[in-house]
Parts: sequence; structure tokens; C-alpha cells
Amino acid sequence: MSLPPLSPEQLVKPRHFELRMSLIFATLFVSLGTHLPYFPLWLQAKGFHAGQIAVILAAPMFLRVVTTPLLTALADRARDRAHVYIALVAASMVLSAGYFLPPSYAVVLAVSLALTIVWTPHSPIADSLALSGVRRFGSNYTSMRK
Repeated sequence: MSLPPLSPEQLVKPRHFELRMSLIFATLFVSLGTHLPYFPLWLQAKGFHAGQIAVILAAPMFLRVVTTPLLTALADRARDRAHVYIALVAASMVLSAGYFLPPSYAVVLAVSLALTIVWTPHSPIADSLALSGVRRFGSNYTSMRK
């Protein structure tokens, strides 16, 4: 399957493309690097027991198997994947505020499930944006991911 030809405006490299992609990857990895090790500790500090913590951590993993392919397919069909990415980032920021609500089991589980729907596609969509830059502008993928 070949890709459709690029329009003239798609061949124009956005200003500071590599730097912007590097910042996107940095925000992805920093947020993931703080969430993964400290979220279970926060749950424990809020009084959740081991069984509740296990469900809160495991349930999103099952949900992302279904939702991530759907949202990344939506991004592939969109006129501009960057718009889908921006919408997902905005939704993630709004949903993350749910962790500031009084931390009951139902609230934290609901926020975690909702957040995983919009947060998990960030990495594959960012990768596809970076790889588009490699293909269209000759950008260096490795330097963007450092």
C-alpha cells in the first residue's frame, strides 16, 4: 500500500519541528516516569488496600487494549493527526484534575479508566507524527527521542 502524494503545504517543515517533537516525547516520558512508580504509593497513602490498588492499576491495562487501536485509527483517518493529539492532551489534562477530587475507590477507578482512554494513545500518535517528519522533512528520529 502506497501513501497518497503530499500536498505542497505538507512539504513545508514546521518551525523547530525536531525541538517540538523532542518536547512532546519529554513530556510523555516524564509524566509516565512519575506516574508509574508513585501512583501506587499515593493510593496507599490515601488508605486504599492492596486489592483496591491492584484493580485500579490493572483495569486500565485491559481497557487500553480496546481503546488505543480505536483512537489511533481515528488519528490516522483525521486530516491532521496533530489535532487529534492536541485534543487527547487537553482531555488528559482535564481528566487528571479528577485526582484532586476526594479520593474514594469509585472516583479514583473512574478517573483512571477515563484517563487511560485518552492518555495511552499519546505515545503511538507522537511516534507517527515524528515518523511523518522523518519521511517528509528528513528529520532525525533518534535525536527527537533523546
